[in-house]
Amino acid sequence: MTQEQFAELLDISVDFLSLVERGLNAPSFESIESFSITLGIPVRDFFDFTS
Repeated sequence: MTQEQFAELLDISVDFLSLVERGLNAPSFESIESFSITLGIPVRDFFDFTS
């Protein structure tokens, strides 16, 4: 999935998504929850740095 496709599914801008990916902007909990639902992974996986 491209960044553009993912942003469209989430109804957010590609610019915002890019900033989040680069660690320059922090997403809200609601955004993280939307990422989780769209990707089909638990929210906790965004915070698991053991792998």
